Amino acid sequence: MYAVCMFALQGFVNNMSEYMSACDCIITKAGPGTIAEALICGTPILLNGCIPCQEEGNVSFVLENGVGAYSEDPLRIAHIIARWFDTESKELKEMSAKAKLLGRPEATFNIVCELAGMAS
Repeated sequence: MYAVCMFALQGFVNNMSEYMSACDCIITKAGPGTIAEALICGTPILLNGCIPCQEEGNVSFVLENGVGAYSEDPLRIAHIIARWFDTESKELKEMSAKAKLLGRPEATFNIVCELAGMAS
């Protein structure tokens, strides 16, 4: 038996970090920006596609680090989500903790500082 859950489908937003922080997990393609934001927020990731060659390594990264899963099949996606939200499962909390460890919220600032140092 599946529980009823509420969700909001949005177009482009400027406050993605707020949405991501409020989520228990995300379902998305394997874009690097979305993955980075999810890791910073400690949000487990269910990847449902990727751009061949360009994003395939991102799928491996998510799977190998235990911060999410991958499936393009809608029924399989539903089963994964049901498993993650099973009251007996600790999987979602474990993935969230791993994601927070991998997140690098200071990365952009560090890159800018490095580039500014090179320009000096």
